[in-house]
Amino acid sequence: MGDPKRIRKKYKTPRQPFERHRIDADLALIGKYGLRNMKSVWKLNTLLAKFRSNARRLLSLEEDDRKIGEQELIGRLQRLGLLETKATLDDVLSLKIETFLERRLQTMVYKKGMATTPHHSRQMIVNGHIHIGDKIAKSPSYIVPAEEEKHITYNKNSPLAKASHKALPSNVYKSKKAPAEKKDSRRGGRPGDRGAQRRPQRTPGPSATAVVKKEKEDVDVVKIAIDAPEAAIQKEAKKEVTKETKKD
Repeated sequence: MGDPKRIRKKYKTPRQPFERHRIDADLALIGKYGLRNMKSVWKLNTLLAKFRSNARRLLSLEEDDRKIGEQELIGRLQRLGLLETKATLDDVLSLKIETFLERRLQTMVYKKGMATTPHHSRQMIVNGHIHIGDKIAKSPSYIVPAEEEKHITYNKNSPLAKASHKALPSNVYKSKKAPAEKKDSRRGGRPGDRGAQRRPQRTPGPSATAVVKKEKEDVDVVKIAIDAPEAAIQKEAKKEVTKETKKD
């Protein structure tokens, strides 16, 4: 039996610790359900393996011998909300780890709309803001039975019990929607309309050939302005020469 004071592991580590596909699958579950580390996944995998091994053992027995054990196993899973009514041992073998993760207190608080994210729900449970009936629940990994699911509420002494608290999901979503509507109204369109957010199109500028022609014309004008005084001087010189010839 061993020493009851000695704490033993409640999970089994995987046989291949550095298997890439398993690590990616575990990390996806951790991100989706807001788990703390890999140990929480390994604990549920170990629990699932025990239920499956019991179901396989009962299936190997004769029908008369397995009747009592089958009722006990299926009844326990039904009380936890993992199986529906009229379930069989084949349904026990078809269980997945996601069914256990959906029944955790952390996930139930988030799915009920009491927290904005799974990580937020974990923080609320650890800090004692959640009640199950008259008791404070501080274990996010607690598998909620079907009977206790209706009794999940906020702690009466918690500030989150007030409907005006800023951390409640309803108030958080309201504060996020308000600035988005103001921006859409400034741009002159309905909220969510992509056409109202488009920038006005710029008018096309002159082509390269037109720019070159204009520069040539400017150069010619400058040349005429420079050559004009020289032409005037030559005309005056010719006039003086004609005057002198007439006097002679």
